[in-house]
Amino acid sequence: MKYLFILVFFLSFTFHAAATAVKIGVLYGNTLNEINAIQSAGHAQIYFDSLLYFSTDTSFNLKISADLDSLTIFNGESKIARCKTIKIVGDADAVTQLKHAHFKHEKFYGGELHFTSNRGFIFILNILEIENYLPGVLEAEVGANRPPEYYKVQAIICRTYTLSHLRRHEMEDFNLCDKEHCQAYKGYSKSGTEIQKGVQKTKDIVLVDNDFILITAAFHANCGGQTVNSEDVWNKKLDYLRSIKDTFCLHEKSALWTKEFSDDTWIQKMHQVSKAYKHENDSILLVQDFYFLQDARKKFYDVNINCLIPLKDMRTMLELKSTYFNAVYRNGQIILHGRGFGHGVGLCQDGAIRMSKLGYNYKSILHFYYQNVSIVNLEKLDFFKFDE
Repeated sequence: MKYLFILVFFLSFTFHAAATAVKIGVLYGNTLNEINAIQSAGHAQIYFDSLLYFSTDTSFNLKISADLDSLTIFNGESKIARCKTIKIVGDADAVTQLKHAHFKHEKFYGGELHFTSNRGFIFILNILEIENYLPGVLEAEVGANRPPEYYKVQAIICRTYTLSHLRRHEMEDFNLCDKEHCQAYKGYSKSGTEIQKGVQKTKDIVLVDNDFILITAAFHANCGGQTVNSEDVWNKKLDYLRSIKDTFCLHEKSALWTKEFSDDTWIQKMHQVSKAYKHENDSILLVQDFYFLQDARKKFYDVNINCLIPLKDMRTMLELKSTYFNAVYRNGQIILHGRGFGHGVGLCQDGAIRMSKLGYNYKSILHFYYQNVSIVNLEKLDFFKFDE
């Protein structure tokens, strides 16, 4: 009975979390000390230090400039306010463009935008409902022109990730940033697209493990034919992140790669990876010092049984696309013939896209890549109510 009470408490928390807004740090880590905020659509209210300054049904164009601890706002060339915070609170149709000469692409955001000064640089929060946030994630993570069924897969993965990482930037008083180490986030995504439909058709659907805990919904670009056990990358074994054979991704362009190193460069970098790394000190280096074969994925570079080097460390130091490679020595060059792109844990995006093109539905795709999981709807979890 105690276990059931704990379970219900968790499920209740998860359900309410799905209905709340998320705080996203956008343009995270920027060093901009001024920016323009331009109304692109809808209606908005503008607040300076929580006081309503004006409501607008027409376009506005504010220049926001930061000094050490405050913001100065200009409308055209006229200074209109100096304050600690600015909030742009739009209606359901509101879209705000953020503009700066250094931006390579236009940046638009729905929901609320909050501006503060962070030691002279502008810090921006985008606050919006999770279901309005996810299309901007999908557009950034996978782009356009994917099969409709695949967008359902990615929406469920990204929703699960969002809800299970709401405390990732807790010390900075927001939930997630817009960089890849959280989830890449583009901002506003146009309505009516297949991306939007994929999110809407899977509303509130997430992945949980056998204990009804949201999973770590890891994914990567291409596994090269075999995914990786979680402990081989993160030193934590998760029953649902098991290595599987995957033939669906093998003919995609990310499936194969080659990289070459001179023997001197290779030796230098390998010493940086592991101080225990040794090689034959001959003028002509021996093939057996470098020859490395992976018929199936390995965890270590094991050409010397006395020096097992984690492949994940080699991937970082050598800037490799994946840890799934064979190595040969030829004419003073170490040549790597690699497979896949990314860490290899969880769902292979190229494989999942291929599966969706072949007619597999989103449930079959998710169960193929994640073992021992359940696909559940948050709205139905109050079935598990504690009965006193």
